[in-house]
Amino acid sequence: MKIKDLIKIPKVLGAGLVSDDGFIIDGQATYEYDTEKLGAIAARVVNRIKKSLDVEGASAIVYTRDNVLFLKEGAEGIIFVICQKDVNVGLVRIRLNKIA
Repeated sequence: MKIKDLIKIPKVLGAGLVSDDGFIIDGQATYEYDTEKLGAIAARVVNRIKKSLDVEGASAIVYTRDNVLFLKEGAEGIIFVICQKDVNVGLVRIRLNKIA
């Protein structure tokens, strides 16, 4: 499964893969979302979790008023998925775990 497969999930607005330092490796998003900014946020949050908790393979789900942001560290980098708040969270997590 690839990043483009995550975009096909209903209510997913964008997804991408970034390096540990936040540089985009692959990304697709709707016109209103900037994958470079999302990638930088993803890298910062995951690296902060790893440093604060002294763990490897960090992941997080961030809920905002309008969106849900999924973050997961994988073998190739950090994967992020931005979705509408009423997305099927279970489906996104299952597909995300298949990638990472």
